[in-house]
Amino acid sequence: MATRKKSTKRVHSGAQDTQARLLDMLHQVWLAGVGAVARAQAGAPKLLEELIAEGAQVQAETKGAAEKALRGALGGVQETLSARMKKVRGGANDAFENLEKIFRTRVHSALTQLGVPSAGEVQSLSRRVDALNANIDKLARTRRAAPRTRARRK
Repeated sequence: MATRKKSTKRVHSGAQDTQARLLDMLHQVWLAGVGAVARAQAGAPKLLEELIAEGAQVQAETKGAAEKALRGALGGVQETLSARMKKVRGGANDAFENLEKIFRTRVHSALTQLGVPSAGEVQSLSRRVDALNANIDKLARTRRAAPRTRARRK
């Protein structure tokens, strides 16, 4: 028995088949138009002018419809992209916030291990130093104001 080789032909996808059919249909329309022009030139110049006017009208109508459909499709794409971008931005913001929290936690842990006082501890110490300075100033003022009785008794 002879062995069969597998076919290496590619199967056209649905989009390629549709495109091929559309191109074939457009080619047939083109040929029909060329044939109509040839007949109109041979038969009656007035008929040619009428066909040209009718063709221009059909083109204007289809052009407007095509532009409207294109604007609708682009609007839908733009909305979809905007929604996806908003979702991606939200995810990026969440990830950034989580990263910031992790960073803060690790920095705090490292500073604590090194024995670096926190901002609250520094503020507390600053208040205590201010209070001690105030007490020292108060004691110094009371000592200056008190009479020196011991020095006179001698």
